[in-house]
Amino acid sequence: MKIALKLVMILCLIAGLIGFSVFDAAYIAPSRFTVRYETLSSEEIGEQLDGMKICFFSDLDYGTYMDEKRLNKLVETINAQAPDVILFGGDLYDQNASITAENSILVAEALNSMSAEYGKFAVTGDFDCADEVRKTTVSAILDTGGFEVISNRTVNLHRSGSESIALTGLENGLNGTEDIDNVYASVPRNTYQITMVHTPDTADSLPSDLVDYCLAGHSLGGEIYLFFTSSWTPAMAANYFRGMHTVNGAFTLDITTGVGTTEKDMRFMADPEIVIYTLESNAEPEETAETVNEENTESSETAAPAETQAAKNTETTENTETSQSQ
Repeated sequence: MKIALKLVMILCLIAGLIGFSVFDAAYIAPSRFTVRYETLSSEEIGEQLDGMKICFFSDLDYGTYMDEKRLNKLVETINAQAPDVILFGGDLYDQNASITAENSILVAEALNSMSAEYGKFAVTGDFDCADEVRKTTVSAILDTGGFEVISNRTVNLHRSGSESIALTGLENGLNGTEDIDNVYASVPRNTYQITMVHTPDTADSLPSDLVDYCLAGHSLGGEIYLFFTSSWTPAMAANYFRGMHTVNGAFTLDITTGVGTTEKDMRFMADPEIVIYTLESNAEPEETAETVNEENTESSETAAPAETQAAKNTETTENTETSQSQ
């Protein structure tokens, strides 16, 4: 009897956990925006950029499940981090969502209310490039929202001062036109370089000697991730599906789980996230004229006692010789 009771209790506990997990995945997790923090350290990051915060989010997928309420919560989450720069990794609207004049204004206003003093940049995803009309419309919405679309080109990120890092944006590998050779032709080799792509598998085509870090989205971390299967397994996320990867032993590929949902409005073991990257400079401090003067002054002050001691030694020797003569 006791054994039977224990079995019933265990089964009830398991059923309760399963029930809670399903409830959480369907009703709580899709709008539970988590914030992941990473630090990017390099000698190629100048001191002027030390502490600079870059926010990256992807796969908004507005229109099917992502609504105005959820979008406003996302904006609040991003602004609370006070980023210096904001990056968007593509797929502004869900694949089956209709783009209307009303929701275009709403989405553009939300994007515009995201605050970043030193710039907001975006690339387009495969949903954005389903056809030329959709691509043009999405690009216009991003532009109205204050995001500069940098598909297949490079810009410099900087704060006050001349030091900068390079940010390269590439079109997605499914229905976009990647122009990798031309894009990287102008990227200097002594500059820290971040590449933003939509499709993770594009990372295999990147020049390993130029790229330091690569950001991607697209896979949503599987949406419902069960280790051996996922509810969302798109093309161009086969080699790299989720998490961080070292590509060609050269640079890190970091795949975000995105912020929206597409196949099902559920999230399990793949919470929607934004990522905050903080730049850390390991560069040697430059020697300024003021520093040189201070070093010379210290050398002079150090030398003076030595000279004084030498003079004392000479004086002592002379006194000794005089005493002996007497």
